[in-house]
Amino acid sequence: MFLLYFQDECLGEIQDINTEGMWMCGKLIPNQNIVKFKDFFKALTSEENDFKESEYNEEWLKDDNWFIVDDHQNKRGIYLPAVYEDGEINWRWR
Repeated sequence: MFLLYFQDECLGEIQDINTEGMWMCGKLIPNQNIVKFKDFFKALTSEENDFKESEYNEEWLKDDNWFIVDDHQNKRGIYLPAVYEDGEINWRWR
């Protein structure tokens, strides 16, 4: 099990983790902290959307702010994750 973090804020638990080449994927079980990111992730992952960085908090776009924490409390940086409405999450390690 992994936990998704933005800075020091846990956004949920990642289960059913798999590797596909350089990408990691799984199912995110979100907590209440994810609410403010819902529109951001929807815009980021929608193929019909013309994502406009200027419409979102610039801290959300910085890879240095995203982390995965494992069962042993090891914190490892990731690039901006793709979180889909169905809970699927994809990320790459930094």
